[in-house]
This record gives sequence, C-alpha cells and structure tokens, in this order.
Amino acid sequence: MSQYKPIIVLDDDPTGTQTVHGIPVLTEWSEDVLRQEFSQRTPLFYILTNSRALHPEEAEQLASQIGKTIKSLNQECWLISRSDSTLRGHFPTEVDALAEGLGWGDDYLTILLPAFFAGNRFTKDDIHYLKEGDTWIPAAETPYAQDKTFGYGNSNLKDWVEEKTKGRIPAFEVDSISIEHLDNEPEAEILARLNKANKVLIVNALTDGHLAKFSGAAMAAKRKMIFRTAASFVASFGRISEKAYLTRSEVLADASQTGGVIVVGSHVPKTTTQLKRLLDSGIARVEFEVEAFLRQDDYLTAVSEKLNELLADNQDVVLFTSRTLVAGADEKDSLAISVLVSAGLIKLVQNLTEPPKFFIAKGGITSSDLATKGLGVKRAMVSGQIAAGIPVWKLGDEAKFPGLSYVVFPGNVGDEGTLREIYEKLR
Repeated sequence: MSQYKPIIVLDDDPTGTQTVHGIPVLTEWSEDVLRQEFSQRTPLFYILTNSRALHPEEAEQLASQIGKTIKSLNQECWLISRSDSTLRGHFPTEVDALAEGLGWGDDYLTILLPAFFAGNRFTKDDIHYLKEGDTWIPAAETPYAQDKTFGYGNSNLKDWVEEKTKGRIPAFEVDSISIEHLDNEPEAEILARLNKANKVLIVNALTDGHLAKFSGAAMAAKRKMIFRTAASFVASFGRISEKAYLTRSEVLADASQTGGVIVVGSHVPKTTTQLKRLLDSGIARVEFEVEAFLRQDDYLTAVSEKLNELLADNQDVVLFTSRTLVAGADEKDSLAISVLVSAGLIKLVQNLTEPPKFFIAKGGITSSDLATKGLGVKRAMVSGQIAAGIPVWKLGDEAKFPGLSYVVFPGNVGDEGTLREIYEKLR
C-alpha cells in the first residue's frame, strides 16, 4: 500500500470547491475531526476557515492553530491555502502563520498560482489577468483591486508579492515558471526549477495542461511547500476528473412539497444585476430591509413568518438584503452593522421550519455563515457543480436539514443571467 499523504485545502471562503466533486468539506478542525479523516484515509478534503471574512490578526491566529493541530497529529500532508483568483485575501499573513504553526520557520516555499479557468482568470508573463471576451484585463485594473481590505496596485505577481510583503520579499527574488517552460520542458526540468526556487515561486498557467505538468512535478518534490492557489489547481493536483454539470434530478434527489430558498447577501455590482434578472422571473420575494431591521426589535419575527408561509405554500422565495448599502459613521461602525445584518440572516435561516427543496446562497461570506451558523453544517460532500464555478454541497446528518442540496454561488461568478438560469433549472 502506498504511503498515505492527504491533500488538505484550507479554504478562506466556501467558493473554493468550484472544481471538485466527491470531496468532503469540514467546518471544524479539532484534533479529533482531523484524526477521523486521516483514519478513513481521505485523500483530499477541505477545511472551511472563512478567513477572508476575519481581521488579519484573527486570520493569522486561525492559520497558526490549524498548523499546530496538523503538526500534533504527526501526519505528513500536502497543504493548499486556497484563496481568491482576483488576489483578495490575507497574503502572506496566513501562509506564514500556517508555516509557523507547523514549526517550519522560514524553511518552506510558497507557490503562487491564482489561475481559475472557469472564472476566466489566467496568468502569463507573470501578470495575472481577468479575461472578458477577447480583452485581457490586468488584475490591478479591475474593481477587485480596489477592495477596501485587500486592494493592490500591481498585476505583475512578482511586484504584487513585494507589495504584499511590504518589501520583505523584493520582486527580483521571486522566481517563476513560465508558459514557455511548461510547454517545452520535460517534467523533470520543471521539478528542477521548483527545487531551485527561493522563497516564492509564481506558476503561470493558461490551460489544464499547464496545471497538469506542474502538478506532476510538484508531486515529486521533497521540499516543504505551501500552495497559495485558486480553485483550478486543487482539481489538477488532486487528480479529480471532470464531471458534467449536475442535473435537476441530481440536485433535487428527494421530492419536496415545500419551496426552495435563495438568499442574496453579496453587494458586488454583478450580484445586484443578477438579482434583478432573478426577480423578473416572478419568484416570491422578501427584502431584508436593513434600516428597518436596525430600528425594529420584532423585525425578524415578521420576516420569519412570511418566509415560512411562502415555503409551506410550496412557493420558491428569494430573501435579499436591501441594495442600498447602510454604512456607519466610520469603518468600525460599518463593520458592526455588517455583523448585525449577517447575524440577522443567520437567525432567519435558523427559524426556517420546513426543509426547503433547495437552498442557494449568493456571496462567499453569506454562504459560509448560513451553512455553518444557520444550518449547523460540520461536514458536507461536494456533489459537483451546477454551472461553471458554482458548487453544490450535500449537507451531512448533523445539519438542520440533512441531505439538503446547498448551492454555493460566489458573488463574482457568472453573467447577469446565471442566477436566474440556475433557479429555472431547479424550480
């Protein structure tokens, strides 16, 4: 029997399961929970940290603790820190903290590979791009680079590393594997480049073939590595086959006399456009009016009653936060409002009385909070994808609604009609 060396994917929001199927997702990471996966010899599993929603200090502490837990179990693993293909996330904070928890010190290589093909995110000549039609847009010229928490000014990943490490790792010390290397060199030469790399190695990628070539080389490497990647690499490194998009019957395995639920919390412009198209379908709607919620003590009770009435009447319903963003006097107040709104949505999900026939959660943070805190998910299985970049989880027995199909719909995925198309497929 070959030596067991699992792949553990630390996912900073639930959307990292965009490219896999038949893989478990854990929402807790105690020694007992990880030991159980190891005892079952699970070849690849996700740990949903949701760290992108945390303050840097919290994300650092969490990554360090997971590293210490893995170290305590004395199990050799491959470690992937899965984050956003538009370069938002706690880098290098949580990678460094994970290595510190593992007891690696500075003796490790960070591999940076943010390509995500289903979302049209590619890297060539060390520059990360979002491709829209025939237009290649450098990442720093997209709205994602203006993110208040994770913004950046460089599309060249060597310069981006220098920017994010505040000069600790200068651009000229960052190594890279080019498209030309992957196209023309044997795997052994790619491995040699990996072994010679200093602290950070950028991997350019335009195709699945590029990922497969690099994955084969990386599997043969003996040095300590942490992969900081988007979702495409996970499927390649884990050798997960492609699977057709899930059909209606595969998602709705059990007939239900209740309606389905869609919750929209994301406020990115793409989500708002998608919501408008969904509402045009005639679906029942319940608006979570943030200003009213902040003023009225009994607001949630009335909304819960309306939601449950619609579902019991076999009506599908979309619950969405008001599109006018309510901000506080300063950043601290705005964060406090966001926390309250999130808690309100969680409470509404907790108050659902009948199992819906499906559940679509729109937005990374929204889908994480509603799964873990609203539905009590501790372990789910990724069934596959219902559309490009949109995974479906089958909830475990411990969840509020065991066996429910839970659609994780990222805020920045799809075109303006995708949310409605998925709803039409399931209605």
